[in-house]
Amino acid sequence: MHIHLNPSSGVPIYRQITDEVKVAFLRGSIRPGDRMPSVRELAGNLGINPTTVVKAYDQLENESLIVRRQGQGAFVADGMQLIHPQALSNLMTQAARQMAIEGRRLGLSEIELLAFLQEELAKLRPRSKEKKK
Repeated sequence: MHIHLNPSSGVPIYRQITDEVKVAFLRGSIRPGDRMPSVRELAGNLGINPTTVVKAYDQLENESLIVRRQGQGAFVADGMQLIHPQALSNLMTQAARQMAIEGRRLGLSEIELLAFLQEELAKLRPRSKEKKK
């Protein structure tokens, strides 16, 4: 799994890791049951403090995106969508609010904001393993 970090983005590193894991799942790069890199391995590969990876993994576990097994490591959960409905609503409301605030601050119309959302949704569609001839 490839994780790209941008230290100057203003987004906390642990959050960038959680976002990258979610994108990898949506694109089909990782699947339920796949083993996640160990905390030390991922921290070493990314050149960051292991505590940051632990925080990211805690967040992913709280969102039911990964499961940890004592002595075995962390794995992509079988039911990545198994998040409590109220937590899901809160999470999506917060994300939508942030996008609306930033879009309005930048002078974008509702149509322009929706176009950005549609573009990002299109990027998250699973990639086919082989191209059809």
